[in-house]
Order: sequence, then C-alpha cells, then structure tokens
Amino acid sequence: MSYKYSIILPSRNGGKYLEACIDTIICQDSNDYELIISDDHSTDGTKEYLKRFASHPNVKLIEPKEELSMTEHWEWALSHATGSWQMFVGQDDGLQPYFFRLADKLTKIAEEKKIRTIMSSRAYYFWQGCEPVYGDIAVGFSAMDKIKVHSSFYEATKALLGMQTYFELPEMYTTSLFHKSILDEAKEKQNGKVLTCHPQDANLGVIACSLEKNYLKSYIPLGWVGSSPKSAGMALGSQNKGFRNEDAEILKKLEQEYIEKIKKSKLKYNKLAGDFSFGDLSLYFWQAFLETPLLRAKKINKFLVSRPFKYIFFSTLLTRLWIGKDHLSKKEQFNEIVKINECSLLLIQFITILFIFLVLIYKSINLAFRVVRKLYRTFSSSTIHVYFNRSDNQNLTIQEASEMVFKKININD
Repeated sequence: MSYKYSIILPSRNGGKYLEACIDTIICQDSNDYELIISDDHSTDGTKEYLKRFASHPNVKLIEPKEELSMTEHWEWALSHATGSWQMFVGQDDGLQPYFFRLADKLTKIAEEKKIRTIMSSRAYYFWQGCEPVYGDIAVGFSAMDKIKVHSSFYEATKALLGMQTYFELPEMYTTSLFHKSILDEAKEKQNGKVLTCHPQDANLGVIACSLEKNYLKSYIPLGWVGSSPKSAGMALGSQNKGFRNEDAEILKKLEQEYIEKIKKSKLKYNKLAGDFSFGDLSLYFWQAFLETPLLRAKKINKFLVSRPFKYIFFSTLLTRLWIGKDHLSKKEQFNEIVKINECSLLLIQFITILFIFLVLIYKSINLAFRVVRKLYRTFSSSTIHVYFNRSDNQNLTIQEASEMVFKKININD
C-alpha cells in the first residue's frame, strides 16, 4: 500500500518518552501514513513494549542488524520509507494534534509551487528533569496563521555565520517534511547514500539548502520539539549544570555512548571542523557542507574552504564564544581548529574585535525589533500562545498540552 506520509521514528531506550510520542501520532484521525519505528537494540524493555503495535495497520517495526551511530540508524530507517512526503520524529518529540490537516494544506501549496521542502515554527515540550538547562518551563507554543516562501541560500548563509541556528531551516525533523524526490536526488548524487556525516539534522539541513532554491515555512508548528534527560543534544556537555545525580549519570552515559558510536562510525566528521565535542551548531553545519560536496557546484565547495570564507567564519565563531563567555573553556579546541585550517589566530582575533562592535549594534537593533514583534504577536488576535511552567504543572503531559493547543487552532483548507 502506498501512503502519502512516512513518519520515521528511530528509537534507543526511549521508555516513557517513546510511548507518549507514538500516542501523538496513532491517535490522530488519519490513515494515510506509515509510522516506521526502528529500535536500535534497546535494553530497557522498549522492544517488548513495541510488540503491541505489531498488528497495527499503519505501523512498521524494524531493527538494524547491529547497533549503529545515530546518523547511520537514521539512514537505515529511511531506506524503509515509501511515502511521498517523509519526516523523522525523535522519541521524546511528538506531532501536533492537527498535524495531518496542516500537512495536507502545506503539501498542496508546495506541490503547486514546485517546492520540495517544508518546515514550520517550533513548539517546545520540556519533560521533567530539563530545568537545569531550560529553566522552569513545560510548554512553549506560539502560532500565527502565516505561510511564506524563504530563500534557502539566504537562510543557510545566516546559519553559517551564526545569525541563526540551522534549526531555523528545513531538516526533516519533527517540524519539517521532505518530498521523496529530493531524498532520491541526494541518494543518486551521493552514490546511494542520503546521509553522509554527523550530526544527521545538520546533514539534512544541508541537503535541503543545496538541492532547493526555496522552502515553504508555516508559522503554525507541525510538531512538538521535545527535550528530556534522554535527548542526545542535551547530553553533550550539559550534565554538569546542576542535574540530580540520577539524571546527570544518565546524560553522562548517553554522551559517552553517542560520542563512542560516532568514533566507530563508518561516516566521517571532517577534520577541518575539529573535534565533534566542540559542540557549535554553525561548525556542525559547515562540516556538513564539507562532507556533501556532490550536492553542489565545485565553485561553491571551493568557496566554503577558501581562506577569505574561513576568516569570516572563524571570526564569527570566536565572536560568539567571547560574547557567550565560552572562550576560556573552548580556547584550546578553537586554537587547534584554527591551526588545522592554517589560519592566523592573530588576524582572526583582530577581525573578531571589529565583529563584536557590529554585533553589539546589530543586537541593539534586533532587540528593539524583537520587542516590537513580540508586543505585536502578544496583542495580535491572529497569534496564539500557550505557555506553562513546570513547577506549577509537574504532571502536565505532552498529550494534555496537545489537547489544549487543539482547542485553539483551526486549520482551514
């Protein structure tokens, strides 16, 4: 049977998070989808829990032959997808309760405009235990009835220079949909592989920006971006931020497992980007460009490793480190990256001083703009906000948050 949507859910010891995520998908009023759940040899009872879905008409249960790095697991799970539009969902994430209605509307517009990548604003659900990193928040949801076409080149440039993160780009993850044809094109250009490097979300963002001039953005979120003590992203270097001993230990083990699997992976992390543990999103994004040269013209690839670009790129990176007060903790790693790229640290520092003045001016202007925009959205009748803190809503579930949102959102055809 052919489905319109393939929702791919890679899992590894997901526990209660996985159960809630699945519930946000299969409880919706739609049958035009396949939910592919790929369990990477869990040891917490996940495999036994998933057996209850063996006879579900829309669920496909799979398991790789051996334990894989996250990117390799995603690639393997992706190879089983057949839907016209495809997306990944993390095991502590979820889909919005109106997902299929909104997705039908967006895919219709995208197909009319011949656009193959779709993304939406992000809505956040923070599981208990995230407070040391994200503060006292359980749910953060904002929606505006607006759909816009964005330039991939412009938005990717901003992500490379640290003016925004690549999370603001289509990355086929929880808030993004990719048409099967763009994935097939990437696979054909890259000798049978869609994903070629770590981290996988940056890799997918690069695919979208390299193969599509524009993408469609909805300002109504498609999914819940979840964060939990089982999130790989939160595990990288965050377990020392005041977590309970139990959660800190879970994060430490998760980080060690994540890094170790990357080291054993057949996929490379480009040496020009230094060590993966440096943990900068713009660096991850640039590295994904370096590892996907077959997706673009040679002149673009040449520019991305040129001396002028490197000086601008590393100066913007150092600017963020200085402003964010991370320079001392990452000083040695940063200096090593600069050395590997054969750039002058002194010149980078000089350019950085100039950039800091520009950034301060930009931040002042941007802050004023954001205040005005926030006030407009707060008082605008067309903007919907749902916010709950965790201290007053200890037991608020992602399903309950979805029910509250569903009452406020009306998706028109």
